[in-house]
Amino acid sequence: MRAFFGRVLLLFVGLVRWPLRAWVRPRVTPTDLNELALDDQRRICYVLAGAGLSDWLALEMAVAGHGLPRPHPVRHRLPADDRAVVLALPEAAGRGRAVWQRMIQQGMEAPASGVQIVPVSIFWGQNPVKETSLFRILFADTERPGRLRKLLIILAQGRNTLLHFGQPLDYSAFAGRDVAPEVAVRKLSRVLRVHFRRQRAATLGPALSHRGQVINSVLADPEVRAVIERTARAENVSVAAIRARARSCADEIAADYSNIAIGFMLRVLSWLWHRIYDGVEVAHLQRLRDTAHDASLVYLPSHRSHMDYLLVSYILYQEGFALPQIAAGINLDFWPVGGLLRRCGAFYLRRSFRGDKLYTAVFRSYVDVLIGRGQPMKFYPEGGRSRTGRLLPPKTGMLAMVAGGLLHHPERPVALVPVYIGYDRVMEVNSYFEELSGTRPKKGESVRGLLRSSRKVLSRKYGRAHISFGEPLRLDQWADRHRPGWRDQLPTVPGPSRPDWLAGFVDDVAETVMVRINATASLNAAGLVSLILLGSPQKAVAEHELIHGVEALLALARACPYSPDVRLPSADGAALLAEAEPLVRLQRHPHAWGDVLTLADRDAVLLTYTRNNVMHLFALPSLLANFFAHSETCSRAAVLRDAEALYPLLAAELFLRWPADGVAPALDTALDGMLTVGLLTEDGNTGDLRRPAVGTREFAALISLARIMRETLERYGMTAVLLANSLDSGHIERGAFERQCQLMAERMAILTGRNSPEFFDLRLFRNHLQTLQRDGLLTGNGGSLRIDPQMRVLAEHALQLLGPDIRQTILHLTSQPPAERRA
Repeated sequence: MRAFFGRVLLLFVGLVRWPLRAWVRPRVTPTDLNELALDDQRRICYVLAGAGLSDWLALEMAVAGHGLPRPHPVRHRLPADDRAVVLALPEAAGRGRAVWQRMIQQGMEAPASGVQIVPVSIFWGQNPVKETSLFRILFADTERPGRLRKLLIILAQGRNTLLHFGQPLDYSAFAGRDVAPEVAVRKLSRVLRVHFRRQRAATLGPALSHRGQVINSVLADPEVRAVIERTARAENVSVAAIRARARSCADEIAADYSNIAIGFMLRVLSWLWHRIYDGVEVAHLQRLRDTAHDASLVYLPSHRSHMDYLLVSYILYQEGFALPQIAAGINLDFWPVGGLLRRCGAFYLRRSFRGDKLYTAVFRSYVDVLIGRGQPMKFYPEGGRSRTGRLLPPKTGMLAMVAGGLLHHPERPVALVPVYIGYDRVMEVNSYFEELSGTRPKKGESVRGLLRSSRKVLSRKYGRAHISFGEPLRLDQWADRHRPGWRDQLPTVPGPSRPDWLAGFVDDVAETVMVRINATASLNAAGLVSLILLGSPQKAVAEHELIHGVEALLALARACPYSPDVRLPSADGAALLAEAEPLVRLQRHPHAWGDVLTLADRDAVLLTYTRNNVMHLFALPSLLANFFAHSETCSRAAVLRDAEALYPLLAAELFLRWPADGVAPALDTALDGMLTVGLLTEDGNTGDLRRPAVGTREFAALISLARIMRETLERYGMTAVLLANSLDSGHIERGAFERQCQLMAERMAILTGRNSPEFFDLRLFRNHLQTLQRDGLLTGNGGSLRIDPQMRVLAEHALQLLGPDIRQTILHLTSQPPAERRA
């Protein structure tokens, strides 16, 4: 009789399996199942949150395409070597719990079975849904739907089915001879139930309120109501009129999710990425998954292209994370792009809030509502796209609002996630060059501009895109470490007031986020080739020398890695050159002694953007190499001392990861790495360091390494000498001095034959002065700054690293009478 019913059941399963396979398209995360670190020597037991037949068949379909063992019903047995078993999470009582207890009992009797438990979360539909809607009632996935509703869910969401495989659990950790089966089942069930609940929150996010409800919540905020009343009194108009203005501001800001728009954009973007990129490489997802289980995520990516808006959200969705709401500039809110992005989760902000207290209060309240609901967010700490490839100094307005949300919702943990975004080639690089050189001012976005640029974009390939998720920063834990006792101040922070320490706290967090973005960079083929080519005086290198230079940089990056999170290519120098050649537009000149590779002048300038993405990875070795560019030998102690004096300037500009008072060990490690790969040698008797003999490949690699930081050090030398020459008067006017530095850099670029607009970018000098002010070499507020006499010592340190020709040019230009140097 049992065999008869078994055959009937198999027949029924077969009838269900066929239409399900025809309709359902399961997608698996992690997309790279190597993240799971499954042990090939251990048997697998899949665990589902529910016992539905459709879930089991969806799991069967998913594992078939990923090389995992097929799941079978448990039938009171442990998994065997040739097959896995599948179990449903046991309920409080009933048959399911008895099956688990029998499994535990068998584990006690056969402890060497080596079973690993893999929790599998199944989501029939991944799009966020509204809290109250007919769609949610009938078709949205829920934890325990009835049979009819499950059928409707499969019909509506079968093409959007996601299966997430969690990290395996060791069976032996729960099943032991000294543990009663019922106790082991309770313990294991509790762990799995927490996992499924957290994974559901991380994948689907919070249920969405209707847009009108969000706007009403914003207007009901006590801070917004107080600002409305103050504004009405100040302008002598009715409160209703100001409330209507506030509602208009909220309507301008708020996102408006649409599942239809999200589905449309997913299809468009899947086609687009395959059209313009050769692939998208993603790193450190497992760390992000672990963080998503414990906190609401706020993504803080670097900003280099308009593609950033779409690429990160697309990757997050494909990897099974809840879609974030994205802060976008109001310049993107034009038809038809603005409405489409708004329906995909974009909320808009004006470029400046200054002077508009009502808009500021409304926007701050909107961010606070998102944090209170646990809604993932994404915004760009730089505020705008980088035109040079370097990270820009962070703008802390949005970050201050997120930190203020921590004060209002201390029970809601928030994790800031730094995200490095890099491209083999940035599609806007031509317009960036024209904006920096002043030949074309920045234009606003429009339909006409979008159509004109899309034709060019779709006709080219841009290599690979690289996304790397950095070490998350939990705001509450960071505050516990750096602002102890902050929770005790919460009762004293009602309404719009903020504690005195918040501004400094936000500045520290912003600096840490930028450092962590750079700490998780990806070194690509185009970046390596650009570092070598732009370091050659005439932008021309023999092919074999270029290959050796690339391999030398790679060897150095492995000998003294910038950080554990940096990703390095695994290919050799020849393969990397072949990959980079079409991307950087190398010109090949055949020659009997070997091909010579060159760059056209304009392409060389555009390539500085690619170089600047990754130059910070070699900042310390390049700084040290400059001490040997014009000296055969140097004492190790002197090199370390002088490099340590210059390091704070580099750290501030490139957001390097070592604190100024703790960089000595990192400099030591960099020197050891240079010794390991043969760029330096050490005298066994004196301990002095010596560069390789002139004419050797090692010497060429050392000089190429030194040139990575050469232009940066030249800017420091110019600024320091100008300041040292102003010591007689003792002070400078900030604005005039910044312009003076820019004009001198422009003139020096002409005299030295450079065509590099970023060399005289005014923002670099402005940020440099801020660093000197922070380090105490400049003091004062406002426009007038007083110069510290130590500036003369810094000028000497900077000049000694430059060649005699550059040093002479700087000294000559800075010695001219003021009348000849004025703008």
